[in-house]
Amino acid sequence: MPSLIVRRPPAATALIGVLVILAGLVVGALPAQAAEERAPLVVVGFSGVRWSDVSTSATPALASMSSGAIGTVAVRSVFTAACPVDGWLGLSAGRRATGFDGTSQQHASAACEPVAEPTATGTTTVQPDFADYRRTADAGTFSAVPGTLGQALADAGTRTLAIGPGAGVALAQEDGTIANYVTSNGAAVSDGTLTAGKYAPSGAQPEIVAGYVQSALEDGTQVVVVDAGTVRDAGDLPARESAPALSRADQVKAVDDVVAAVQQAVAASTGADATTVLAVSLGDAGRTAHLQFGAATGPQPGSGTYEGLLGSRSTRQTAIVQTTDLTPTVLSLALGSDHGTPGLVGAPVTSTDAQRSVADREEKVRDLDQAAQAVQPLVGPFFTVWGAAQIVLYAVATLALRKAWGGHRGRRRVLAWLRVLTVVFGAVCASTFLANTIPWWRAGDSTGSHLLAVSGAVALYVAVITAVALLGPWRTHALGPLGVVGLVTAGVLAVDCATGSRLITSSLNGLQPVVAGRFYGLGNQQFALFATGSLLFTVALADFLVRTGRRRWAVVAVAVLGLLTTFVDGVLGSDFGGPPAILPAFGFLALVVAGVRITWQRVVVILGATVVVLAGISIADWLRPTDDQTHLGRFVQTLVDGGAWQVVERKGAQNLRILYSNWLLSLVLALAAVFIAFVLVRPKVLGVSVLQRAYDRHPVLKPGLTCLLVLLVIGFAVNDSGAAVPAVGAMLAVPLIIACCTRVLADDPGEPAGPLGPERAHSTP
Repeated sequence: MPSLIVRRPPAATALIGVLVILAGLVVGALPAQAAEERAPLVVVGFSGVRWSDVSTSATPALASMSSGAIGTVAVRSVFTAACPVDGWLGLSAGRRATGFDGTSQQHASAACEPVAEPTATGTTTVQPDFADYRRTADAGTFSAVPGTLGQALADAGTRTLAIGPGAGVALAQEDGTIANYVTSNGAAVSDGTLTAGKYAPSGAQPEIVAGYVQSALEDGTQVVVVDAGTVRDAGDLPARESAPALSRADQVKAVDDVVAAVQQAVAASTGADATTVLAVSLGDAGRTAHLQFGAATGPQPGSGTYEGLLGSRSTRQTAIVQTTDLTPTVLSLALGSDHGTPGLVGAPVTSTDAQRSVADREEKVRDLDQAAQAVQPLVGPFFTVWGAAQIVLYAVATLALRKAWGGHRGRRRVLAWLRVLTVVFGAVCASTFLANTIPWWRAGDSTGSHLLAVSGAVALYVAVITAVALLGPWRTHALGPLGVVGLVTAGVLAVDCATGSRLITSSLNGLQPVVAGRFYGLGNQQFALFATGSLLFTVALADFLVRTGRRRWAVVAVAVLGLLTTFVDGVLGSDFGGPPAILPAFGFLALVVAGVRITWQRVVVILGATVVVLAGISIADWLRPTDDQTHLGRFVQTLVDGGAWQVVERKGAQNLRILYSNWLLSLVLALAAVFIAFVLVRPKVLGVSVLQRAYDRHPVLKPGLTCLLVLLVIGFAVNDSGAAVPAVGAMLAVPLIIACCTRVLADDPGEPAGPLGPERAHSTP
């Protein structure tokens, strides 16, 4: 049998030998790189401290952290205001979690229970309430797993130390055990001898905490978490909670003393430049939600040190982070960016704008909470007044369009004023965002002064937008103001999304950081305004092109604007629920403008194409680096992780809750739906036949309004809190439709709409 041995040339053998040696050197170098020591981390957690509490005279330790990176912390948990234990559980789970097992109504009046002190059984230390925390989380809709942080650190063999009861919650493993725990006041932990105590910031003794921290760092402990105490506002507590014995200033001072002790211990052991210190307020001081204190010093993930303003990928806002960002931050600092811990929704905290002065940084963080607090009491009254005014407008417009007061001249005057009024109503939407270019929240400290300031800012921009809509060359066209106001509304939101969502944040009609539902891009209300504005502009442009004999260009315009709207909403706006509504609406409009008859088969094709396009965009976003992903990519990851049903359940529950709890929104929604339905199906209802005249003169108007109805209905169905989508969209669209009708009537002098005068036949261009 012939030999199968292959003889290699000496040169090949030598080459293989060299490659083997090089591979061995590379592999040999890997353990050294993986074993590279990381900077130790000290997390100092507390509750109820805001940047407005900080000054160099009263809180020198907290103020000194401005030399590093500072920011605000959105601590919103399951409920509107976060109790101290909610913040510690959020750090433990990396998701929204709470220690309260009850409804929102019950939580509003219930006292925030103090965190129980861990107990020792033999050599094991256990957080006694951890099993209850796990059961509450399992029954919730946020898929929280308390113990995620402690378990990940324990599995990696990371040496940790928890000082104080809150720290015990943060570093407890999934079974509630704590690897290393000491009290913050020097008391011994024994079997059953320590139970839940009262909130008393002075319970954390600074000198004892300093000793523990210094000893732990000198012994090589990698992660130390300190509970520095809790601040509670006596005038803002739930009805069932007793007022604290100390004043707010004294409580904050006690927290500052613990932070100072930690800083001294770090300096005495490893040095301030060699240890990362995170000081964060994890909960609110009472029933009112605030943006809380946050600061970091020392090495940060990657390279360099924390300096400037804090931020994270989850908020994409300068100087705003979330409680859920702290868990991946701790794991990234302790284990590296490739720690692989599943189930986290936040992102590591980083720093930017290092060139900004300390004074500018402090002004920025104080301004953020001031704006958030100033706008909160104004949002409810704004929507109440705006919704009620819309209902009055509908009634006034119905009478004005049907009646001929004052003869021919008087009628034209009434129609002119009605047109101005309706355009003013439409201009309010974009003006609520543009008002944030003026720092109105700095006008005094009272709600009244803030109301006057923001009303003035909104009125200024309403005047500008109305003038542009009614004085430009498009003023003679019935759909001119409709298209201009729609374009301005959509343009303002698109530019803001592309530049960091600065105008949307803490605006009357925008995103509220203390609610912590979304920090960037387009939420439901902004999506409704953006998509409605885009569609109205598209209808006006397509109608002009069709009436001037350029139907093909009209089809191209609808298609291009539809894709652009989808891109801005889905990619720049990071909105998952928007594209499923935008694509069908613009798709149907393109078919109608092209003269294609809508059939059930074509409806199925449009809806199928929507699903395919949305899936493609989402998967492409999911394949991008995690730092660059939007809500679309993260939703794909949610599907992969098996959490899709929780998302659907939460969306449905929020929609029903909003409809049940807000009668005015439900009324506006119902009236708007009835109005649009009559506009489309019965344009001559109640004698208001001017709508039929508008349809006859403007062939794209009726199909455009049909597509608007498709847009708003699908937007309602696929979004959480989606009840706001058709209501807010109608608040922009309906006044502008009425403005269109006034122009149509003005072109028919002396003829009232309906039974007061004969109809004039108009042929469709």
